[in-house]
Amino acid sequence: MSWWTEEQDDVLREVSFRGATYAAAEIERRCGVAHSVRAVEMRASRIHCSLAIQTVCPQCGAVGVKINRQSGMCRRCTEEYHLEQERAFNEQLERERVAAEDAAGIDDVRRERDKMRQRNSRLCRKYGFKGSGSGKVDGMMFAPEPSCWNSRKRV
Repeated sequence: MSWWTEEQDDVLREVSFRGATYAAAEIERRCGVAHSVRAVEMRASRIHCSLAIQTVCPQCGAVGVKINRQSGMCRRCTEEYHLEQERAFNEQLERERVAAEDAAGIDDVRRERDKMRQRNSRLCRKYGFKGSGSGKVDGMMFAPEPSCWNSRKRV
């Protein structure tokens, strides 16, 4: 029979939430004294230390918290994880927005389009083609405005 020291009691209080078996192994590892699981249970009872196994968050180490089934972490760590994901997604969207609104790139595309429209317009005038600005859609004129539109006062 070996006597219990204050150091062994401290180790028992520190790791009691993991159960008697783990506490006995931890006392042996840290203090070098082997106690049976039953001896650990009795000592825990005498010093009013609960050996009930409680959940531990693997991220922050919080004891006795409810663990989320999907993430495997406590609520706080899960919310922090989701916040990190949203921040990363926001940064990605911001980079894509900046790339899409690149003024130099847009101006280059607009200049090219204007050049092509001007070239097409000149060719249409030169050869007498009806251009896209002739008011026709697939060879048909737009329907005239209803007469009631003309009778209204316009301001």
